Amino acid sequence: MGLQGSPSAKEWPIEGFIELSFPDEETAKVVYESVLYEHRSVPYRRSRIEFLRDGKKIRIRFLARDNSALRGTLNSYLRWIRVAMDSLEV
Repeated sequence: MGLQGSPSAKEWPIEGFIELSFPDEETAKVVYESVLYEHRSVPYRRSRIEFLRDGKKIRIRFLARDNSALRGTLNSYLRWIRVAMDSLEV
C-alpha cells in the first residue's frame, strides 16, 4: 500500500523508515495481512504511511507533520505488529 498523492517535504518534514525481517514469507504475509486492516481503516491526519511486504520483509515508511505524530504512528504500527506476532505463537 503506497503513499497516496505526492507528499511534499514542506507539508511532511519528518520521515522515518522501518524494515522488519521475518523467518519466512508465510510469517511475513500473516503479520502484514493482520496489520493491513488497521492500516487501511485508521484515518491519520498528521501522518502518511507506506506499508509494503516484500518476500520475508515488511517495510514501513512514515511521513509526519511533527515528531509527536511520527512517534504516535510508529507506536501504533509496532503495537499491531507485536500483537500479530504474539498471536502466531499461541
